[in-house]
Amino acid sequence: MRDGHEQLQGVLSAIKFHQANFLIGVLEDGTTVKGNMLSPQVGLEYTFRGRRERHPRWGEQFAFMDYRVSYPTDLDAIRSYLMENCKWIGQEISRRLVNAYGKETLAVCKADPDRVASEISGLTLRRAQEIAAMLRNNEANENLQLALKDLLGGTKVNRRAVNQILEKWGQDAPALIRENPYALIEAIDGIGFLTADDVARKIGYDFTGAPRIRAGVIHTLKEQAFGQGHTCLPRAKLLAETQAILAVPSERIAAELGPLGKDGLVASVDGFVYLKSYHDDEKLIAEKLKILARQTLPPGQPDFQGLAGDQKEALAKAASSGVFILTGAPGTGKTFTIKRIISSFPEARVALGAPTGKAAKRVYEQSGRLALTIHKLLEPQKVGESFVFTRNAENPIEADLIILDEVSMVDTPLMARFLEAVAPGTRLILVGDTYQLPSVGPGNILKDLIASGAIPSTELTIIKRQDEGLIIRNCHRIKNGQDIELGNSTARDFFFLRRGDEEALQETILDLVSRRFPDSYKADPLKEVQVITPLREKTALSCKALNDLFQQRLNPSPKIDGVRFKVGDKVIQTKNQYDLDIINGDIGYVRDIDARERTITVAFENPERVVQLPLHQNDLELAYAITCHKFQGSEARIIVVPIHRSFGPLIMQRQWLYTAVSRAREVCVLVGQREEIPKIIQRNAPQHRYTRLQELVR
Repeated sequence: MRDGHEQLQGVLSAIKFHQANFLIGVLEDGTTVKGNMLSPQVGLEYTFRGRRERHPRWGEQFAFMDYRVSYPTDLDAIRSYLMENCKWIGQEISRRLVNAYGKETLAVCKADPDRVASEISGLTLRRAQEIAAMLRNNEANENLQLALKDLLGGTKVNRRAVNQILEKWGQDAPALIRENPYALIEAIDGIGFLTADDVARKIGYDFTGAPRIRAGVIHTLKEQAFGQGHTCLPRAKLLAETQAILAVPSERIAAELGPLGKDGLVASVDGFVYLKSYHDDEKLIAEKLKILARQTLPPGQPDFQGLAGDQKEALAKAASSGVFILTGAPGTGKTFTIKRIISSFPEARVALGAPTGKAAKRVYEQSGRLALTIHKLLEPQKVGESFVFTRNAENPIEADLIILDEVSMVDTPLMARFLEAVAPGTRLILVGDTYQLPSVGPGNILKDLIASGAIPSTELTIIKRQDEGLIIRNCHRIKNGQDIELGNSTARDFFFLRRGDEEALQETILDLVSRRFPDSYKADPLKEVQVITPLREKTALSCKALNDLFQQRLNPSPKIDGVRFKVGDKVIQTKNQYDLDIINGDIGYVRDIDARERTITVAFENPERVVQLPLHQNDLELAYAITCHKFQGSEARIIVVPIHRSFGPLIMQRQWLYTAVSRAREVCVLVGQREEIPKIIQRNAPQHRYTRLQELVR
């Protein structure tokens, strides 16, 4: 064929595997076929379009992109089809049916079960009706698959989304999509506005109608929330941003804000427009913190002996406040101060939490007390198809003192769910580092609360370690706007390796991780070394580019055709899956890949868990190199950071460099263009986030 694909025709004789609408089957001539098929039926003749492939284990296969189905007309084929697909039909009944109705057997069985029951001995009316229903259902499934192919073919709707559409809407899917393709956005995980717009364009949907405009407003608010961190937008900015996407007059967009508010989808307050859930969450955070801050609690028994002045101030405030915020850069004694806060309340039930598993493990290592992720602290439970936190206002966290670390990472929705579960009478200590990057999700919780002036807070500024080393010293120099120091300390924990072009940077980073660190530091290249780079994609130094190289260099396991992972790979989970006890940011290692069963087994760390996932429909990415946001709240023994002008000035700012360097526990190595460092440090214009938490807390 012109597009490089070929056609293959044959009768399906056996189904070897069928899961999540993926088929591995065998035709009558012995050819193995594989591809997406909703309801494969043994005995039907199919015309497939695809390519022949050779699998290293399973031999030659025909991988099809699409197919057409033909119902059998040969009498023996009709008998085989009936016996394979219908209960109650064996050799004798199938022979009687074909003798009676010939090539019209399938049509008669589907359309007239009364006639079949009266004319074919051995079939009752009830059984004839069941056979008719089975045949009609098979035909309906084939028609549904073809209708969805016609609607969605050529768009960005992937196989995983198609499976969800089928599960959620079934036979109604084509009609619902034609009625309003933007309904896909809320109903189907992974389909956003641009994909729905793609479908709408294909079916000729009205691009100036209310459904598209409403979907565009919601899309803009979501994009601004997760792209820029805003919980709300000034009305004028929302209209301008939405108009740029929709290309319709701003008056038409403004006219839909009222109906969206009445439907409970947005909230308009004081000239700002929110997604309704973010408005409710900000209000909840402010109201709960005001309640906790106003409460009168028994004073603690603080021990000030041996503390520096800033630590004494922090301890005094923590012991006398319902809510207290402790901040400070590395080396300023936050951990020691937290221990003193805990010991000030010897009878208290204490709960420690952090956003990620690694952060929780670090809190445990530093405090000697069990620490949980916020998600585990809130005890998620599956209800229907979604999850709810079982710790809430009616069933609060059982603690008198809660200490929450790495609060700069916590976004507005998670903070709202957490505070919902904090009972009145609980003392709350929020700990973080305001110089780090803000949360990936919407909000600017830590900075907003401090800026409000309504919550007692202390920033520890004095470095407490006698020989702090260059990692800590350079963290403070970076946050203070000063260039880094190199080689002026006996502590050899910070290095800069000058390299000019991207290829030289690549090779140096690969050599460091695969050879030099294991040789010189006896470091495990997978578990003790982490490369942090600014961009997921784009440039030769992105996560994607470096991960591909690391996989080739560090992992000798054979590559399986069509599978992006290999046994032994380092991977990171990118979405919360509470039913499997894995959350966004969990790092693990591929234990096993079963191509036949289409599963991948991953051993996650902090805490250790072994989880089996679908091989293709999972939320894993390679993690030899990850972004700074993905590793925030975690630390590694050795951190490697590429520095190159190709990353651009938007992301390479002071906060980013500070956060990346502060992830190193023992050694930090920067590789690249030394002259870029002062430029990065001078870029200190943290992006403004539109939130109203400051005002609400005041």
